[in-house]
Amino acid sequence: MPSAPSPKSSQKVRGKAQTPAVRLQPARDPTILLVDDDPAVLEALRRVLRLEGWSVISASSGEEALEYLNSHHADLMITDLSMDAVSGWDLLFHENMQRPRLPVFVITALPRTHIAGADKFADEFFEKPIDIDVLLAAARRYVAAM
Repeated sequence: MPSAPSPKSSQKVRGKAQTPAVRLQPARDPTILLVDDDPAVLEALRRVLRLEGWSVISASSGEEALEYLNSHHADLMITDLSMDAVSGWDLLFHENMQRPRLPVFVITALPRTHIAGADKFADEFFEKPIDIDVLLAAARRYVAAM
């Protein structure tokens, strides 16, 4: 004689066995790579992003950012455009080729008219001084979509 299914096992809905929904928690905190050659901006943004519970990796140059990305994973990159040697532009082009699904936010003091074309590679733009609430809202949207 078949036994009745226990209440904790699968349930029948419209003739099909259904397993109860389980909400999976992320395996790790999202990692944000923050790139800016201005130590004050880098530190201020790092603190705010960490308050969200995210893992934040700070790079003070494009070279440091590329070095990190060559051997580690990032879920989001936030970069300044104007930096010496390897600029934010270089990072945008490089990451678009290497990791086209990596979301990239650009922070810049340049007027929008001076950054034409970057919108093909960046997901969001933020002018300095940065409205931190707007940046956090955008970052939350991207992190929630992961």
